[in-house]
Amino acid sequence: MATVKLDELEGAAMMVEDGGGTVTALVSRDTGMIHLLNDEYMDEEAPTPSASGDEGAYVAVPPAGTLGIGDGLVLRFAAAHLAGDQDTVRDLFRDRDTEGFARLLEARGAGEAWERFHAQATRGALQSWCDANGLQLAD
Repeated sequence: MATVKLDELEGAAMMVEDGGGTVTALVSRDTGMIHLLNDEYMDEEAPTPSASGDEGAYVAVPPAGTLGIGDGLVLRFAAAHLAGDQDTVRDLFRDRDTEGFARLLEARGAGEAWERFHAQATRGALQSWCDANGLQLAD
């Protein structure tokens, strides 16, 4: 079973999410290596599944939101830990103001709670995805 690094898999899911359909991330079932492909850049180290002739050798990384680790994660945290600030958090993320979110966390003394929540939810979501796709997740 190939091993995939947690931080690399999370980064790939975020890039797919942010790419708006122009970025594809593929994980090699043999090596666990993540290959990023988009309209401007093709990873020369590995063929795409269609070029290799073995589509089962790769698994596509879904967007972060599909895994539940995108903006929805922030909104779930706000509902549980920042109930009075949910509208503010929603506005910050609609405007893509991550610095504003960091300032709000600091002002509410919720930075450590966010880090724990984020780490636990991300690990759980990515572990489930790896399990479903025959991959092993590593730190």
